[in-house]
Amino acid sequence: MEDPGHYFRGLDLYALEIDTAYLNITSKLNEQYWLYTRNEDCYLCPWKRYDEAGFTNSLVTEVSTHHTQHFLVSKSGESTYIRTDSASLAEIRVCDNSFLPGEFGVYDFDIDACRIETSLEPVNAHLAILVCFLAYVGLALFCFGLKFVPGKPVHKFERWLGWRAGEQEKPEASGKQRLRSLDTFRGIALAIMIFVNDGGGHYYFFEHATWDGLYVADLVFPWFLWIMGVCIPMSVRSNQKKNTPLLSVIYQITLRSVKLFCLGFILNTLGGWIRVERLRVPGVLQRFAISYFVVAVVANLLAKVNFCPKVSDNKKMNILKDILDLAPHWIVMLTILLIHQLVVWLVPAPGCPQGYRGPGGLHDWSPERNFSGCIGGITGYIDKQFFGTSHIYGNPTAKHVYTASAFDPEGLFGSLTTIFQVWLGYQAGYTLQVYADNKYKVGSHWLFWSVLTGGIGCLLCGGSQHGGWIPLNKNLWSLSFVMVTSCFAFALLAFLFVIIDMRNWWKGQPFVYAGMNSILLYCGHSVGYNLFPWHFMVGEMRTHADKLPEALWGMSLWIFIAFVLYKKKVFVTV
Repeated sequence: MEDPGHYFRGLDLYALEIDTAYLNITSKLNEQYWLYTRNEDCYLCPWKRYDEAGFTNSLVTEVSTHHTQHFLVSKSGESTYIRTDSASLAEIRVCDNSFLPGEFGVYDFDIDACRIETSLEPVNAHLAILVCFLAYVGLALFCFGLKFVPGKPVHKFERWLGWRAGEQEKPEASGKQRLRSLDTFRGIALAIMIFVNDGGGHYYFFEHATWDGLYVADLVFPWFLWIMGVCIPMSVRSNQKKNTPLLSVIYQITLRSVKLFCLGFILNTLGGWIRVERLRVPGVLQRFAISYFVVAVVANLLAKVNFCPKVSDNKKMNILKDILDLAPHWIVMLTILLIHQLVVWLVPAPGCPQGYRGPGGLHDWSPERNFSGCIGGITGYIDKQFFGTSHIYGNPTAKHVYTASAFDPEGLFGSLTTIFQVWLGYQAGYTLQVYADNKYKVGSHWLFWSVLTGGIGCLLCGGSQHGGWIPLNKNLWSLSFVMVTSCFAFALLAFLFVIIDMRNWWKGQPFVYAGMNSILLYCGHSVGYNLFPWHFMVGEMRTHADKLPEALWGMSLWIFIAFVLYKKKVFVTV
């Protein structure tokens, strides 16, 4: 599927790594040149010298196929870096060109004509996605068709394994049936998480964005947080019905938050010898713990505070009841958000410009200015001062592209906007409670929130990757990132709510099983993702066609484990 052949014009194509190609640079003039390169993924970065020695007539190099590559041939190699707007660039430039190479292709760059041509067509790196998608569609149709086979072989198979046939719901504490759309939503996010953590077939768009931007992997974490917020109003209502003392409620919230934080801290120690002096403190579950604690405590403290107790008597205002009921909560959350934005915009980190939120390093570099220690601006500075540089994440996505310093994407200061994202999920959950008897209102309100948050997010980022007032950025958990990911969350939950809980067109399989045991699968995957049978290698596995099925296998195996636990009525919570 991705085999270009072994040799081409003496070039060993089997020596290429995945997502790379050959570029053959030639010139008929017997002069010395220097090659400078720049990757489109490195925003506002300077030209970087490829080799200090330079070349004379020809040079063969490997290039990445992830993003558009820019090449500059220069008469001088004196500087390691050259700004793209440098005044001296016109004097030393011989030729510059750019193109987007394809995997395992061979390209010729003729300096004299300043032209890049394709000598060997690249392979179709995306064909594996289509094949695997069709395979899963075929499997789904096969499983669906088994229900119509006489003798019900599915039930016989379940009994043979010792499972009980039929659906076994995990009831709510109130005795009501769970909304399968919530568990399905959580299960979809979990499946995507496992898939991208297992490599995502080595497709760059299944990974995290380097700094600004939004790739598939960037949706997982905010969706988990958002759906956690959706479920908090259920516990608040349960506490009110039981008349549970407030101190007891806060104790339970605190205990759960401490458990999540400690569990995340322990998971940070996976993968090698434990050096206490370099132990990472922040993490995914730690941010869950912080945001859950704040939102849950505020929700329970203000549960009985209602500025508009008679709104339900007014039919025109009743449409806003779910928002007006939470007016005190909104004041608190918007205050938290305002504090975050004021600090980001007005407080400069030492040695960094006011309001700087870039990745540092080569970003906007110049001989007179180097923001190597400014990654994340005041956000990164606060986290380094609070935890210490040795106790935060040392390999951020911006490190290899921008040569940036340490930065923790789950740091402390970014938790403020994370809290607001969980709160948006709380608003969705409260809407569900207010209009429980009118599912059409629930769906329409969620769609309204989807349009609203999406519009705000698009306005803030200017509808582009690096533009706008506040670019989309998961590392900083920017406000535009919160809005756009919440937009997708509202829309997805509304869609699932309609087809699962309203129309009964689908029961959420197989994702619903994963969603009912999310913490177990998260921890299990974190511990065992690099162990057999979830992870393995057969041969070199140097293509997407090799890596994609392996990543899908690991994801599918964990979902199957969740299905077995569901049949055995095993559910793990924190």
